[in-house]
Amino acid sequence: MATTTSADDLDGTDIPAGAILTNKSTKYRFVEKIGSGGYGAVYKIQLDPTDNKEYAMKIEKKLERRDHSKLNMEVHILKLMAQKPEGKTHFLKMIDRGKKEKFFFIVMTLVGDSLLDLKRQRPGGVFSPATGIKVARQSLEAIGELHDCGFIHRDIKPGNYAVGRPQNHRTIFILDFGIARRFVNLSGEVKAPRVKVHFKGTVRYAPLSCHKAKESGPKDDCEAWLYMMVDLCNPDGVLWRKALDRAQTLQLKEESRTPKGKEKLFKEMALEEWSSILSYVDKLGYQDKVDYAYLYGMLDEGAKAMKVDLAAPYDWDTVEGTVEGKETRETQATKSVAIVSKSPLPHYVFLKCKSAGRRRRRPLRRRV
Repeated sequence: MATTTSADDLDGTDIPAGAILTNKSTKYRFVEKIGSGGYGAVYKIQLDPTDNKEYAMKIEKKLERRDHSKLNMEVHILKLMAQKPEGKTHFLKMIDRGKKEKFFFIVMTLVGDSLLDLKRQRPGGVFSPATGIKVARQSLEAIGELHDCGFIHRDIKPGNYAVGRPQNHRTIFILDFGIARRFVNLSGEVKAPRVKVHFKGTVRYAPLSCHKAKESGPKDDCEAWLYMMVDLCNPDGVLWRKALDRAQTLQLKEESRTPKGKEKLFKEMALEEWSSILSYVDKLGYQDKVDYAYLYGMLDEGAKAMKVDLAAPYDWDTVEGTVEGKETRETQATKSVAIVSKSPLPHYVFLKCKSAGRRRRRPLRRRV
């Protein structure tokens, strides 16, 4: 009889399927690895014995140079959201947490594809106008909910949002609070900005303040959100997508504020409304509150300007809205030609969209 691998003594980065982790009286069986990074890995898991549900376990390796876990911030924020569930619809539920000799872990709700995955599944690599507006609203709501609890995210990007599982696939969840920061003190007052701040986050979506070593506030999450939406909706992506370094990225972000720059930045988007959003965010200071009602209003106006049907299904709800759907249609058309010509055609195997997306250079990322 085969022995079961115990995950308790491993370092957490490459736990095999079938391994068991024990936390007090609860046992978790590993199903598969679904993500990895410098911090550790994320796994799909089940209870053992199973309750026929699947969960996500996020693991962070212990490092000699750091005696605390970066998962602490994630745990703190998810616990805070659980205490204030009203209106906090875009946050995962934390099921369990703990630590082993070589790693820390948290168990959370399992979600579906990230916005980055869903973008790559789209023909042309962008969302339809209707889906774009709805994604913009939900992802902004998540930011507003986080700010309402006194925290800023500081790494807003498509990979840090995901849709729910099939029964909840129209809800977008915000993820990864490893570099989030409390911007208010215990009295609810905005903290004084630090004189100099190290760069944190992802270069492609980082706000101007981050490039200039200035303190980030709520407005900066909104600026990063705007860049994210451009990346999801503009077929050309952000203007600085091919920038060679942070200095060139900053220059191109500043140039995007010109009239010609805005025309390129918001190509095939609601130019006037998105330009108004950018101008509004640029006028805010570090300590200013964001008027989310104004931003939602601009999104509504943008939907009208684009004449989009907000009742239309999300792109990922329709086969036609994905690369797989496009490939299926092309394959069916090819088969029709084959029947007419009676000539043999090669057999094509289409991979799942997570791996079939076009290869893109990863955004520069640096955490200090």
